[in-house]
Amino acid sequence: MYVIDAIGKDEPYAFPYLPPYLGPIRPPVAPDANGHFAYLTPGSRDFLAVHMYGSVRRVLDIFESYLGRKIEWPFRHDYPRLEIIPLIDWDNAQSGYGYIEFGRPSSAEDITHSYGLNFDVIAHEIGHTILFSLVGFPTTSQLPLMFRAFHEACADVTALIGLLHFDSVLDRLLRACRGNIYTLNELNRLAEVSDTKQIRIASNNARMWEVGSEPHDVSRPLTGACFDIIAYLYASELQQRGLIPRDLWELAYETNEMGEAAHHVSEAFASHYANRHFAFKAALVEARDIFGRCLVSSWQAMSPDQMSFESFGSALIDACRIISGDRHVGEFGAIFRWRGIDISSATPAFR
Repeated sequence: MYVIDAIGKDEPYAFPYLPPYLGPIRPPVAPDANGHFAYLTPGSRDFLAVHMYGSVRRVLDIFESYLGRKIEWPFRHDYPRLEIIPLIDWDNAQSGYGYIEFGRPSSAEDITHSYGLNFDVIAHEIGHTILFSLVGFPTTSQLPLMFRAFHEACADVTALIGLLHFDSVLDRLLRACRGNIYTLNELNRLAEVSDTKQIRIASNNARMWEVGSEPHDVSRPLTGACFDIIAYLYASELQQRGLIPRDLWELAYETNEMGEAAHHVSEAFASHYANRHFAFKAALVEARDIFGRCLVSSWQAMSPDQMSFESFGSALIDACRIISGDRHVGEFGAIFRWRGIDISSATPAFR
């Protein structure tokens, strides 16, 4: 990877305009005498460039650890390295063939509101690149709607898994929600841009018959199903370790669906969580890693030309059966069915 801090790049890349960037650039950021970059001031232009590089590297480290091997770029035959552009004059962020680049909200005038300082956004965009590496490209000239929606959901889930690998985030998350991750929190608010606004909600109630035809909207039931599975695995670990009763997980899931009695469930979680922070944290880490391993296994099993939510659900359950036995299979299936994703009708799309 390499960072190009472009000067005056006011339009994003679009075919046939692709890397490398040949316009004027700022000098590369230099390390201190010990080879480190921690001396940089957050909010500075140099910090933004270093933050982008470090965040991309962190996400790669996480998913390479689940794979047990290096992730090769899907564009490696044309570009040996990924070009990272931390800030352009554009209200969006994107990953593409050989690059990722980031803008900032149109209402923001300073660097501190750049999307390149938002780990969720960075992890989401590099998630697309990782997914293309593991699943591949379809042979059609235009990417089908379900392929694009699948990508958006899995990129969101990449950000969720990435965020859960920060120890400080785990501590802050559990203390804020007192053990009940179904409450609105730092984890399920994807890409917060303020204390009250985020790009998407992972713990949504969307089902397939309720969404429109825009890829991000279509992706919501699958993102929600993946969040439900992470939450279920976490609750299952808590129950197995004797930290909560079984019916508390069922109540948490039901109140998420119905929006009723959520306060009572949160209070019950809080009573079990009290003085058991590190035990709850260990359960969440285990749930994260079970799901992370199932996720990358399912990606590798799928065919880019037969992409569907149903085939992904089947692949995820197959991976779960190999990794954890049959213990979670029934609940995984129920979660997908509630979302309107009928895994029983999945076509044979596995490699």
